[in-house]
This record gives sequence, C-alpha cells and structure tokens, in this order.
Amino acid sequence: MEKNISIIWKKSGVAGKLEITNAGSLSCEKFVLKADENRLDFSVSGAKLDLGAFGTIVTVRTENSFSFFVRDVKKQRPIYIREYDVVVTVGEDQRSYDDIVEAIAKNGLIRELDRFELEPEENFENAADKTKNMRVPTWLGLGRDIRMFEVAPHAVVNDSALWDSITPMYHHKRIRYEEMGEADIRFDYFAGRGIGVQYKVKRWLENRVLPILNVLDEDGGIRYEQKMFVTNEVSPLTEENVHGTHYLISDKYAGWPTKRTPEQQAETDRIHDSEIFRDEETVIYLKIEAVNTTKVPRYAFMRLPQLNVASIPEQSVHPVVFEDGYNYFSKTGRVFMTATLNGKPFSEVDSSALLEPGEKAVYICKIPHMPISKERAEALIQTDYDAKLAECVKYWTDKLDNIAEIHLPEKRIEEMMKAGFLHLDLVCFGNNPDDAVAPVVGVYTPIGTESTPMIQYMESVGDTKLAERSIRYFIEKQRPDGFMQNFQTYMSETGCGLWNAAEHFKYTHDVEWIKSIKDNLIRGFEYIKAWADESRDESLRGKGYGMLYGKIADCENPFHYYMLNATTYGGLRSVADAMAYVDEAEAKRIGDFAEELKQNILDSVKESFAVGPVVPLSDGTWCPTAGLWPERNILGLQSLFSLGGKCYTHGSMVIQDKNLGGGNYMVTNNVLEPESVYVSFINNVFAEMLAIDNVAFSQPYYSVHPYTNINLGQVGAYLKEFYNDMSALADRETYTFWEHLYQVSPHKTHEEGWFLMRCRWMLYMDEYGKFQIFGAIPRAWMEDGKEISFSGMKSRYGKLSVKAVSNVANGVIKATIKLESNGFAAPEKISIRLPHPNGRKAIGVVGGEYCPDGECVYINGFGGEAEVELRF
Repeated sequence: MEKNISIIWKKSGVAGKLEITNAGSLSCEKFVLKADENRLDFSVSGAKLDLGAFGTIVTVRTENSFSFFVRDVKKQRPIYIREYDVVVTVGEDQRSYDDIVEAIAKNGLIRELDRFELEPEENFENAADKTKNMRVPTWLGLGRDIRMFEVAPHAVVNDSALWDSITPMYHHKRIRYEEMGEADIRFDYFAGRGIGVQYKVKRWLENRVLPILNVLDEDGGIRYEQKMFVTNEVSPLTEENVHGTHYLISDKYAGWPTKRTPEQQAETDRIHDSEIFRDEETVIYLKIEAVNTTKVPRYAFMRLPQLNVASIPEQSVHPVVFEDGYNYFSKTGRVFMTATLNGKPFSEVDSSALLEPGEKAVYICKIPHMPISKERAEALIQTDYDAKLAECVKYWTDKLDNIAEIHLPEKRIEEMMKAGFLHLDLVCFGNNPDDAVAPVVGVYTPIGTESTPMIQYMESVGDTKLAERSIRYFIEKQRPDGFMQNFQTYMSETGCGLWNAAEHFKYTHDVEWIKSIKDNLIRGFEYIKAWADESRDESLRGKGYGMLYGKIADCENPFHYYMLNATTYGGLRSVADAMAYVDEAEAKRIGDFAEELKQNILDSVKESFAVGPVVPLSDGTWCPTAGLWPERNILGLQSLFSLGGKCYTHGSMVIQDKNLGGGNYMVTNNVLEPESVYVSFINNVFAEMLAIDNVAFSQPYYSVHPYTNINLGQVGAYLKEFYNDMSALADRETYTFWEHLYQVSPHKTHEEGWFLMRCRWMLYMDEYGKFQIFGAIPRAWMEDGKEISFSGMKSRYGKLSVKAVSNVANGVIKATIKLESNGFAAPEKISIRLPHPNGRKAIGVVGGEYCPDGECVYINGFGGEAEVELRF
C-alpha cells in the first residue's frame, strides 16, 4: 500500500533528506526545494500503518530535524510542529501552510501548560478533593541512632489491619529477640471496643511539627488519647547524650544491600557489636488516656501491647509472663515492656474499666528497643512520663531553634517545612558529635541522586554542619579509584556526590573544606573522565559519544542516560568553580572537560529529538520527543513502542519516560537553558502524556520540572504540581511521605526532600547567576493582612532574610530584603515577586523597576539590603 505525504514549511527553499525506520520504502530520500517552493511531496510504500509496535517512522533531516509515524499523517488532523514552522499532511490535502495553521487555531484549543496558567491557582483544599489520601506509618527515634520504632494505628496503611502496632527497628529492619528465634518483633494493641462501621481516628504531631505522635479515637462516649515518643532509657534526652550509630552499621541494616570495599566490610564487622549492643536502650513511651465524655458511666476497653507471635511455632518461643507491671520472658527474665494504670503497676492484657463522667484511666507502657534486665526495668517503670516528654519536646524544639525561622500564611506548608527538616534529621545516622552521617532515603541506604535534595534543604535552612556530615558519608566511602556507589548497582552517585561537596563550599565559603577534600574531588573527576573516554567511539556520534553509561534506577538499562550525564556535568562544573579557590590549574582542567561533556550531551540530545516520533498536544499541534538515552534501541518515548519492548514497571506504563531527553535535570544542572526549545518539548510532552495535573505517575518527585516552571514564570503549572503532588504522596496529618503512589516505602526522605526544595524554590532561588524571591508563592498568601517572613535561610551568597506584608485593603504591599554576605559578592540584580491576590497590576513602585507581566520588582545595584513598596 502506498501513502502520499506532503511536508509544508513556512519558509521556502528547504533542503534535506528523508530516512525510514521499520517497514517500508521512500519515493525520494534527498530533496532541495526551490527558492519559491515550501512543499515537499513524496510517497511511502509498504509501511506498517496498523496499531501496535514497530510502526513505520519517517525522519526528516533539515535544520530542525523531526520524525513522525506514517500512520499518524491525516488530513483531518495534520501534524503541525509550531516551534519548527512545519506541517505534515496527506498528499491529497492541497491547503497551504497558512490555511492549515489557521484552521488548527480556529479550534480554540490550548496546551495543558497554558491551561494551568489560565485557571485559578491551585490550592491544597482543591487538590485534596481530587487526589488520593494515603496515610503513612510514623517513624519515631532520636536521630543519628538506628534504634527506631515504626508506629501505625489500625487502618493507617490498609483497612485489613486489626491492630494498632509498634515495631522496633534497626533503621528499616525489624529486630529479633533471642527468646523468639527467627520471629520479627512487633507489638500489637488496641484502644476501644473494636473495628466498626465508623473510622474516627485522627493523628497529629506534637506542636504540629515534632516527631512525637498523637492519636485520637472517640468510641462509645470514650475519648482515647494516645501520645508516643522515643527517648533514652536513663540519660536525659540531650544532643550530648545521643551517641548515634556508625554509618557503616546503618548501611548494614538498610533495606537493600550496600556496596562495601573489603576494608569497609572489615571495619563493619569490627565495630558491629559495640554499636548495636549498648548499655542504654532507646525506649518508646506510649500513653493512652481513656476519658468518659458522656453524662453517665461508660466502660473503656483496652488491649495492652503484646508480642505478635500468632504465626510462630509455640515451641520456638520462650514462655512469657505478665505480672506486677512487667512483661518478661520466664527463662531469661528479660523484660520487654512495663505497664501502669493510673500510676500503679498493671498486668492485664485485655481489660475494661467503668469510668464516671469526666473520669479517665491513664495507661502508660514503656517498651525498650531490646529487652532489659529486671533491675533496669524496675528503674524504667518509675521514670516520670511528663519529665521525659518535656525533655523530648525540648530536644526537638532546640533543633528547630537552630535553623532558619519561617512564618507563612499557609500554616500547613509552614508546618511541613519544619516537620520535614526533623524528618530528615531523624534518619541521618552516625556517631555524634562530629562524625559522618548516612542521610538515608527512607528504608534505603543513602543514594547520591536521592540524598541530594535532603542535603540541599539542610544547607538552605542553615544546618550546614549536618549537611557537611552527610556529604562526608559519600567522601569517606569513596573508593580508591574515585567511584562512589552505595546503593545496589546504581551508577549515578559520583557526580551528585561531587556536586553536593562543591555546593557546600558555595553555601559556606569554607576554603579549608575544599582543601581537605581536594584529593577526593580530583579522584572523582579522574574516574569520570576515564569512564567517559570509554565512549569516544566515532560510531557513537549523536548516540552517546564521550558520555557516561550505566544503570541509574531499578530497571536494568546500562545506557548513556541523559540524567546520569547531566548530573555528572553539574557536579564537575560546580567542582571546577570551587576548585578555582585552591588550585586554578585543576579548576581549568576539570572545567574544560565539563564543557566538553556538556557539548557531547547536547549533540546527542539534538539527535534524540530528531529521531523521536512526534506526539499530539491538546491545542492541535504536535511535539517532538526524545528517549531517556541516545542509543537507538529506543526512539522517543519508550511507551510508544517504536521498536517494541515492554514498559510497565513500578505501577505505570509511562514512568520511565518522565525524564525524556534527560528531563529537567538538564535544566537544574545548566546543560539546557529553561528557554530552550528542547525544554519546551520535554515539558509539553510531560504535561500532556506523562502526568496528571502536572504530576508524574508512581514516583512523581523524581521529576524536577517545577524548577523549570518557576524559572519560566509558569506559576500556575508550578502550583498545580506542588499541591496535587504533596496532597497525594504525603500523609495529610503527620506530613510523612511515601515513595510511590501505591503505598510503598514509608518515611521516604528523597520525596520529602524534593517537596522541601520546592518550598525553598517558591521562597527564593539563587542558582546560575539568578536571584529571585517569591517566584511562585500563591496569590492567596498576599491577601490583606497576611505576612510572609523568613530569617536565617542560607543562599549561595549569604544569609537571607525577607519579610512581605500585605495591606491591599489600602492598596499597598511592602517587602524588606536583607542579605548578609558569606564572602561571595552579592548579586547586582535581584527580583522579588509580589502578586496581588486578585491579579491586579501595580500602578506605582518604590525601590525598584516593576515588571507587570511577571508581577516582579527588579532591584538593580543591590547592596545587601532593600525595601520595596507596590501600590495598587
């Protein structure tokens, strides 16, 4: 079967050639249009036009090369690539370029990214009405120490749960008692009459932000109030009394195996017992108050925490005794729980208590991380609950007092920023006071790519010491050849490790830091250079020449990923910038190689977009696509099945495509400018095919496109992603994040880290010579009487404090900016966006130059302090 096709350009005299992939042949290959011609007519014979894989593709090689499926060429819907000023239609369609473009425009359709800007701004309430409401188990601990507890009131994760549960863990792994054989330990309990037709359980963090969990259930006139926290067995809970756990031991107990050198394995074996078996345990305190809220006597019902041994052969379990408030193993005498009721020892597993109106029964259970001796338990049962709670509140509050102060009109976001920092702190494992810490990402070990947003948020809120200790994890585990690899066989950690190390210098201007790790940075560079040299094969031009290859995610695809190469370029570029302060020759050598790598990436990106079949957008235009890597085993999106294969993984057909062409990692690492046509292609395809309301599928925070949205002034798109993503993936009560949208991997700090960085970007951005404040704050934050303020946030230019106050009832918004230099020259030009809540444009400005399109004030000649006033 023969199909006639016409390609019509806006301009005349185009020359180029045609190529065909999969079945079929072309009536012409090379073409040169005359100076007054803009239409190329040709035919394709034997093409595969039916649905399914291996559809015939034609590639048009010109100044702006592109490809299309032959089956997609139709008169009723011509392929119009607006950015390239070209149309593809059937040969029988004799309309001109202008006629076709005009006909498409008359339909009045718009692209998804444009829709986001035209709609009312997204907010949490609207997003929460549409998105999944996923509860997450809560992790409680001390920070630095892997002896933690996971707590989950019944039905938090799924409706089939019969119990409230407390699970002692070493980081992610459930512990075992010697008396219980191979059984994983979990404590089950229940407050109330049971599971019924109503679910009234509510949860919240202490003071809305601290890792102390409150749970409330009202049942049958009884109000059951639970409070849980973790503290030391004996010592007052202070930073000085938290020893922590060595990061190598943390690695051992992570959810997936970590890579170790023989030396690291030997050191792990040597220190293991002293790090795990301590003279003092961590202890979880559980207090349950049952209060009669009725006007008549009512019964309260209680099941105290008990070991979950139902599935364990009885003969493998030591007999358990519960008496005088002590739950212990009869053979060893080791106590695993103490219990009191109204201050007196209590030993009934199941019980009821008749309460007068207003009367309450107070149950307090204390569960050490590992069983302890009877003598220690006698001391534990007598410890004062309120005193220990006060210590715990102060311990965590002190950590917040030592970082930036943030006040936002939207309290949920303010609370999430504060709670989020403590969630990161909670899972940075290492020996105090100064040793390296492992910034683990949920149940996993640290990963160069995934720990990065955690470290950057620590830097941003002012805890540069914790950030530096986290970076040292990657430095100290670096292999002799310069390679960094901590998680499975991921190959993407070296560039990110180098980037975080160099960026730390930009936040602190600590020249001694760079000097101390200079050899590590150079070894990392040498490894990367040798790695890239393996791809200096002329046959790879446009297909990965001079680029790095390797697996970067769970799927076994060891190719020249654009994301891998973009993050590596970013790392080298940042290292070169920092190295200039200690060794100009090395800085030049690293910088020169980085720019060569960047050019190799760009050459392959151009070719990938040339061969990736175009896809339709919602305004009637079409858009080129690119693969995740430049190898020709994929053309464009994998989910188009141009060359067959399978795509479904991690709960999605399109999850792997979300970073097509390197995604926005190309922008965050300065390989592509936000205004690049390729970035436009990436984000339009993403919004239309790979996302719901600008949120990716399955593991959405692996896409960093909001960084580009904010740089392009696409506030509507930014907020659409911001609220829809966090309302689904984060627990709406405790603010902890899942990894995936199908409730896998709790307390996932990579996801939470990227959410926190989105909050940071919303407040200020300071990368690649740009400094903008409030670039994507919601208009609602500037309603009359509202105020945004933060002080002590860290930027790459110094400590930043900003305050904006809305008095729009009187037609005024005022802002003050103060930047305390860290040694780097302050930016000469900064901008602050102050949007009117009703979208009105300012009629007067004091303190800068007003740009109505972006609702920004540009401050030229910024000297460290500024005051701005907008009048409406």
